[in-house]
Amino acid sequence: MISDFRLRLSRFHQAAIPPLRWGAFVLFTSLLLSACTATREQEIEGDVNEFRSWVNAQTNKLEERTEEDWKKTKEDFKQRTAELDRKQEGFSEKLRADYQQIKADFKAREVERDSLANNEAQLTKWERDLLGQYANGTALTEANIEQAYQNFMSNVRARNKNWQQRDWEMAAAVLEELNQRKEAFEELPDETEVRIKALQMEFAALKESETTK
Repeated sequence: MISDFRLRLSRFHQAAIPPLRWGAFVLFTSLLLSACTATREQEIEGDVNEFRSWVNAQTNKLEERTEEDWKKTKEDFKQRTAELDRKQEGFSEKLRADYQQIKADFKAREVERDSLANNEAQLTKWERDLLGQYANGTALTEANIEQAYQNFMSNVRARNKNWQQRDWEMAAAVLEELNQRKEAFEELPDETEVRIKALQMEFAALKESETTK
C-alpha cells in the first residue's frame, strides 16, 4: 500500500513539474518581449526627437541660408522623412501625430524661405532698374553716393506712373538698402548730405501722394 502511494506521488511530481517550468518560460518570454518592445519604442521616439531637433536647427535664421545650402537641406529632409515614414507602423498614436506636426512645421518654414528668396530676387531686379550701375554695393564710394541717389529718383520719376502699392514698397526697399549702404561713409560733405536728404524727402512725398489716392 505504502509503495503504491509513493509511486503515485512520484508520478504526480513528474507530471506537475513540466507545467510549472512551462509557465515560468512563458512569463520569462513575455517579460523579454515587453522589454524589447519598450526598447524599440524608445529608439523610435529618439529618432523622432532627433528629427525635431534637426528641423529646428535647419529652419533657424532662414534669411541667412544660401540657395545651395537650403537645397541640400530639402534633400536631407526627403531622405530623413522617407526613412521615418517606413517606421510609422511602430509609432504610437501620439508619436505619429508629433511626427506629422514636425513635417508640417518644416513645410511651413519652407514656404517662408521660398518667399524670402523670391523677395530677394525681386529686390535685386528693382535695384538694377532704379540704381543702374550703382546696384552693386561695392561700386559705391563717397564720391558717387550722391549720384546713386540721383539715379534712383530719376528712375522713380520716370517709372512710377502705373505703379501699384507693391511697386512702391519695392522702391522703398531699394531706397532703404541704399540708405544702409550710405551709413558706411561716416563723414560726407554737408552739402552732399543736404542734397541726399532732399532726394529722400522727395521720394517720401511722392510715395505718399501716389499711394493715398
